[in-house]
Amino acid sequence: MRVASFITALTLALGAVASPIYRRATVTNIQCTDPNTTLDFHTTNVALLQICGGIAGKIQKCQGAPTSTTGKSGNVQFSLTPTVSGATINISKGRWEQGIKAAFAQCGQGKPFTATIQGGASQGDIAVKLEKV
Repeated sequence: MRVASFITALTLALGAVASPIYRRATVTNIQCTDPNTTLDFHTTNVALLQICGGIAGKIQKCQGAPTSTTGKSGNVQFSLTPTVSGATINISKGRWEQGIKAAFAQCGQGKPFTATIQGGASQGDIAVKLEKV
């Protein structure tokens, strides 16, 4: 019994040390826009990685400082725009994925929404829209 308790405590301690320390993305203004529509899980995930011309693999941040971007796959599209006019998008992959997870937590996985992700632009925040097109 004592060995099992020790192993459990050690596992938890090592997990805490190995876990990355970072600030979670703050997401505001989440609006579930079409709760009766469910978007295909795979197609939504592919679209999620298509923002900024592709943010998959080793790319860790939106490249090229665009003033807007979309990620589209099949009939699913993410649209991103800075909330400050003239700002450019420089969102990191981690902030982007955290923001999407927060919106899905409120609206449901694969449900259309609009939201604002704090930061991720040269000035201000990022407005996000997930929709069926």
